[in-house]
Amino acid sequence: MLICKSVEEKTMDKSFAEEMRKRVEKELQDKELAVVQYWKEEAEKILRKPSESLSALQVELKNLTSRMETRLRTLKKSGC
Repeated sequence: MLICKSVEEKTMDKSFAEEMRKRVEKELQDKELAVVQYWKEEAEKILRKPSESLSALQVELKNLTSRMETRLRTLKKSGC
């Protein structure tokens, strides 16, 4: 048996899909904002910390990038 959707049902489906798309986009944007904010704060911690030398600053930056690489690997393994 074929079931035909009315124009009203099709409009509701389209509006529901659009609403869901907007929600997903907003959630992704919020999550991206939180991630960027976190890593910005981590970099600012390094900047605030007095460095004894340029090489000490390089070590701190290498540690930060190593943490970022570890996080990326973890996310890739979990399928994100």
